[in-house]
Amino acid sequence: MAILLTIVIPTFNRGKTLALLLDAITKQLEGLENQVNIIVGDNASTDETQSITQSFLISCPNATILRHAENIGPDENFCRCLDRVRTKYFWIIGDDDLPKPSILKHILHFLAKNNPDLLYLNSEWTPKFLSESDGKKIDLLSVIALSRQEFSRYVNVWLTFISGMIVNRERLLRLQPDLNIRQFTGTSLVQLGWVLPLLMKGERFFFILQPCILATSGNSGGYKLLEVFAKNFPEILQLVCGKGSTEFNFVMRGLVRNYIPSLIWMCRFQTAKTFLQEDLSRSTRSLRAYPTYWLLSFPILTSPKSIAYVFWFISRVFGVINRFSLRLKLILLKNPDIIAIKRESL
Repeated sequence: MAILLTIVIPTFNRGKTLALLLDAITKQLEGLENQVNIIVGDNASTDETQSITQSFLISCPNATILRHAENIGPDENFCRCLDRVRTKYFWIIGDDDLPKPSILKHILHFLAKNNPDLLYLNSEWTPKFLSESDGKKIDLLSVIALSRQEFSRYVNVWLTFISGMIVNRERLLRLQPDLNIRQFTGTSLVQLGWVLPLLMKGERFFFILQPCILATSGNSGGYKLLEVFAKNFPEILQLVCGKGSTEFNFVMRGLVRNYIPSLIWMCRFQTAKTFLQEDLSRSTRSLRAYPTYWLLSFPILTSPKSIAYVFWFISRVFGVINRFSLRLKLILLKNPDIIAIKRESL
């Protein structure tokens, strides 16, 4: 049986969470060694990462450990790992995230059976976890087939979340043989260089309703948060999808309505302490064409904290309502041209 999936793990100085991830993967690989490759990209970590990856090689001798001589940045670390991928599918998992128990074997079964171009896995966000068994247990997977437009609408800003996306590399290279995976290096969104082209040219898109991943909240940083999501993200979307496209409009509406207000609040009132300082007004300039920006984000950006809090709270309520509404639509819509619900028992 040909190896179907490569799991790529870029890492830098997160030895403790990396050890949890590699331990979880080792457990889930039992009996699946001939279906999965593992590539770990160590970006010249200075903590215990090197000893952890060497120990992992004992239990998984077919894994590849790429240890760079110097820190080459997260974008290039991703890309150098992908340069080594030869399987039909790849799945980049952040070094501070965990697949839930038994997920891997069911994902492999789904990939082989349904041949998706993109498969999105929902996440459960938590500030800390100690093992793959933490969080809510799942008894089944509800896998929904979506059109390109609906995938854009429901996944939305999470198109940027590397741990949530499994990519059909074989299909991607067939549809775009001249693909430059480094096209968006320097934007902190290099992953959109392969996700968006496949979104726009592919045909088979699937969404798993249940959270398959334990994802660490509030554990990122080192870049300008709004510059990445309010400036770089819209620019990349426009370049790849086209400004007038349905896909662009779906993502941008969700971004401006449901995510940007909270990002502005975090940046302005210093709850996003791991991110770099920036000019918030300049970073959000491209969003001024959207009425929702003026209704929610602008007051948070300019008002005294007590008033800004009211608008932030309103945006959070809208976000909860929106997530509930989207989930309900995913469950209830039965139009076979848009959504077909299938259940894979765990």
